[in-house]
This record gives sequence, C-alpha cells and structure tokens, in this order.
Amino acid sequence: MPSLGRFLRRHGVFVVWASACALGFGLFSDAYDQWQLMAATRTQELRGPRRPPGGIVIVGIDDYSLTQGANADLSEDPELRRLVSWPWPRAIYSRILDRLFAAGVKAVAFDLLFSGPSSHGFEDDAAFAQALSRYRGKLVLGAQVLESRGRVGGLTLSTPLPLLADAAGAESAGLLNGLQDSDGYIRLRPTTYASQLQRSGLLDVPPGLADRLIEKGGLQELPPPRLAASWRPLVDPYGPARTIPTIPVWDLLETASYQRLLESGDLRGQVVVIGPTASVLQDIHRTAFAGAEGMPGVEIHAAEIANRLEGRALFVPYTSGLWAPVLGVGILMLGLLSVRWERPQVRLGALALMAGSMALLALILLSAQGMGIVLLGLSGVTLATGLVSAGDATVRLQLSRLRLRRMLERYLSPAVAAQIASQPEEADELLGGRMSDVVVFLCDVRGFTQATSRMNREGLATELVAQLNEYFAVVVSVLQRHGATIDKYMGDAVLAVFGVPLTRGPAEEVQAALEAVMDIKSEVAELNQRWIDEGREPWQQVIVLSAGPVISGNIGCASRMDYTIIGDTVNMASRLEAVAKSVDGDVVVNDAVARQARPEWIIQSLGEYEIRGQGMQELFAVNGCRDGDMATRDDDAALVSPSA
Repeated sequence: MPSLGRFLRRHGVFVVWASACALGFGLFSDAYDQWQLMAATRTQELRGPRRPPGGIVIVGIDDYSLTQGANADLSEDPELRRLVSWPWPRAIYSRILDRLFAAGVKAVAFDLLFSGPSSHGFEDDAAFAQALSRYRGKLVLGAQVLESRGRVGGLTLSTPLPLLADAAGAESAGLLNGLQDSDGYIRLRPTTYASQLQRSGLLDVPPGLADRLIEKGGLQELPPPRLAASWRPLVDPYGPARTIPTIPVWDLLETASYQRLLESGDLRGQVVVIGPTASVLQDIHRTAFAGAEGMPGVEIHAAEIANRLEGRALFVPYTSGLWAPVLGVGILMLGLLSVRWERPQVRLGALALMAGSMALLALILLSAQGMGIVLLGLSGVTLATGLVSAGDATVRLQLSRLRLRRMLERYLSPAVAAQIASQPEEADELLGGRMSDVVVFLCDVRGFTQATSRMNREGLATELVAQLNEYFAVVVSVLQRHGATIDKYMGDAVLAVFGVPLTRGPAEEVQAALEAVMDIKSEVAELNQRWIDEGREPWQQVIVLSAGPVISGNIGCASRMDYTIIGDTVNMASRLEAVAKSVDGDVVVNDAVARQARPEWIIQSLGEYEIRGQGMQELFAVNGCRDGDMATRDDDAALVSPSA
C-alpha cells in the first residue's frame, strides 16, 4: 500500500487522465466513431483530388440534357421530340443502350428506378423490354429500399417492373441505397450497406449496384489489404463532382454528338452507369470534396467501382467498448514515459513530435493503402497527453521552486531567494566560490553570558530559549527585508552579509546595511518595552559593520555544506565587536563603511585602534540619520550578479 500511495502521488495525474479517457471512450464511443468519420472526410480532402482509374464512365442526365430535351420539339429527329418533359419515355433508353453497346461498352447499370408501369403506356415498357433482352446478362437495373413514415413505420423494397427484370435477365437488380451518417454525409460503400441489410434479415434485398456491375462487366477487382479486410470500407472519392469521366446523355441521343463520341473511342471497353446528375432530380448527397454542394448518387456508385478496381477504400475499424481499457493503458504508459523529462517544454515537445510522426505516418498510409485513420485519433490523444504532462511538470516545477524558495529564505533575503528559485539552473554559479565586495553584519547581546548562567541556575532555560528566538525573529526579519543573507547563529550573535550571492553594488549594500541597523534598533527597542511590560529583563545589543572583500561560496564536504564567507573582512567584524563593547558604542563600523555612507548619516570617528592581524584602523560610530529621515528604497530592486 505505501508503494501504491507513492505511485499515485507521483503519477496520479496520469492515472486520472487515462481513466477519464477510457471512461469517456467507453461511454461515448458513438461520438468518437462520428469524429473518426469526420476526420476521415477531412483527410480525404486534405490529400486532394486524384486521377481515377480507367474502366468506368458515367452517363449523366444533367441540366444540359434536360434543357436540350425540353427544346427537342424543334428537332428533325422524331424520336427526340418525345423528350419535352421529364420523366422521359422509357423507349428512349433503348436508343441509349444500342448506341452504348455499339460503342463497345462491357455492361450498363441504371441508377434509376423502374418499379412501376411507364406513364407513357404499356407500349413504352414493351419497347424498353425488347432493348433489355437484346443485351440480356449485361445490364443492372436499380432497386431501392423505401422507408415508410407515420404511425406504422417500416421498410419496403422497390424492385424493377417484372417485365423489365425478366428482359434484363436473372440477378440483374442492384440496390441503390447508401447509408447516410448523422451529419448527412454518405461515406460507407453502398454495397457494404446492402450486405448489412441482407444480414439483418429485415428484407430480401439484392446486392449493391457496384457488385452487380462488376460481375456483369467481368471486371477484375483487387483485394483490400489483409489487415483491413474486416474494417468498414468507406467510399474514397477522387475529387469533386464530375472528377470521374461524365458524358451528358444528350451526347448519346443527338446523332452528330454521338458520331464524335464514337470516333473518340472513349466508351470502348468501359462499364457505364447511367443516372441523374441534375440538381433538379434531387439525387445529390453530401460526401468528401462535395460538402453542402453535394455529389450525384451515380458518381458515388462509380467511385466505389473505381475504388474496387484499385483495391482501395478508406478503411476505418469498427469501434468497440473493449478498446477503452486498451486506450487507458496506452495513455498511462505515454504519461509514465514522459516523466523521464522534468522540463515541461521537453515533455510537450517530445510527445508533440511523437504525435506529429503518427499523423504523418497516418497520411502516408491513407494515401498509399487507405489505412491509418486510427493513427490520427491516437496522434490527437498523444498530443493531449503531452499537454497534460507538460501541465503536470509545470505545477511540480513551480512547487519545487516554492519549496526551494522557502528553504533559501531561511538563509537569504526573500528577493534573492526568489531570484535563485526562479533560475535554479544558475544556483551552482551563484552559490559557487567567488570574490565579492560585501558588508558584514554582526550583532551581539551585551552581558548574555552572565544572563545565561543566572537563568540556568533559576531553572529558566526554556524561557531563555524562547526569549532568544523572539530576538532572532526580529533581527532576521529586518535583515532579510533589507536584502541580507544570514550566514550563521553563534550563541546570541547573528552573522549576516549584504552583497552575496547577488549584489546591488558596494554603495547600495552599505546603505541597505545602515538602514537595517536603524530598523533593528527601533524594533528591538519595541521588543524590550514589551518584555519590560511582561516583567522580563530587556537586552542591550552591539552591532558592527565591516565592508570589504570576502570569498563566498558553498564550503564543507560532501556530507555537509554551508554557504558562508571567509576573509579579513569577516575577521574585522569579529574584532570590531570587542572594540564596540569596550567603548560602549551601539553601532561601530570600519573605515570602508564610513567612506561609502551617504552624507545624511551621522558618523563620528572613534579614533584608531589596534586590530589584530590588520594593524591600526580608524573606527567610527553611527549615531543615526539627520532629521531621522532615512531614504526610502525598494529592497528587491536592482539585484545583479556578483560578477556584474
């Protein structure tokens, strides 16, 4: 259990994220499936139009042909004069069939429904049947599933008129329906939808039109990739409407146009799908490349046939709730992989690179094999996991810097601690050994040794420690407020330094130290008054300042390091303490401090004193600031590196 708790504390965000993704996928797999289909459509359009293979031609009943038919009453061709209104007489398709097969086509499919008797009479159906019988076995007639609405809904199958079906030959009906997705797009192959209807057992439906035409035309289709054999094959359009070669039906009906078509040889060896392409005939559907403008149903069937001749489609696996745990485990593994990098930018960059590689591979597979749509979804999840991981690293980094700052604030001023915590990578340089010009601060309590002995005899050791801590809290708070670094505590003494690890310049550090001294005297006076009110003895203190060069840095051994300062300036401060006690001065400073102090400070020479190891030195007492008006300053401003 402890190890599990430790794991959750370190990686809980990834456990939650992976669980949320798995749960969301399990509950909303239909929404993911629809997103996957939409992504497939966008991918097709991003890839751009392609050149369709040869072997399939559309004969379109388009706006041009309908307009020409409406004006055919002026034609010298008596058969064309019958085309003044839609629907055209079925006998006209006899002429179309004769001319198509004369031009060398292999088979013809009608994306039209001939389920009822012709509005032009029985003779019209009989004439059409005679033409169908001439090309028996090479024709496909449309059938359609109709959905009835109202109180009693249901499905009915509309098949070709028996007279026409018998003339066209056995197994000549092909289903025209396409499955419309929730966004109105037709993506699934119509023949796959026909197979689904057959397996449902609701209706005895014929195979799809493409299946029938491939069979009747003796076309050789290539098998799909083995991996995708059980996946959903989506129609892969070659581009916008009319990308597949389309011939206006009028070019077959009008003799001069047909002669030019015959001479071109464009129909020789082709299979033909005849169907409406005019928008007024309302057989327009939303597909990739077409969008709201729509693509004729006849071109959707033609695109499927062309796809199958190339052995391709856009293959999309069926979604399943069983994917949810696999997805969750995969996301968790991605998250755990990313924790090897601590920096948020590296985590996000690494997973973004992985996601981009997946997306690129998906586009390559989609272009080459029609596979890879799953990789697009995985690339999106990978990128999202990168964002989650980067966010987790950012939070942890900020918490780490906050902990580092709080730790540093025990020794350094808040401003210095904040700067080092914000740039921890520079901490080694800042805290490494270097020569710096600083101001050393040392304060001590007069008569502390005697007070300690007396309180120990009276059994007041606990009270002494508490009083000492109160005193230190006041002194250290003021020092850090003015930018000092606390070096060490020595019994009742506090050793601090202004100017390391960051410096504002020697003169600024002297000013900060003098201001800190005045604030400490003021706040210790308030503390003494409170102690007097509580019946405790007040303390008197001695403060010394020594300015000069020191060596600063982390000093010690591998098991214990201290950030401290060494040099004559530190020794000078220790000697000044003894001088201050002997002259009964509150604040004693060396010559370097006195020379760099601003004019407003009241500084009095104490004369020359013998400083062990440094000879005769002139020392000074600081008696305050003129008019009591100390300059206000921003203690956090103008911090620069010691090397500046």
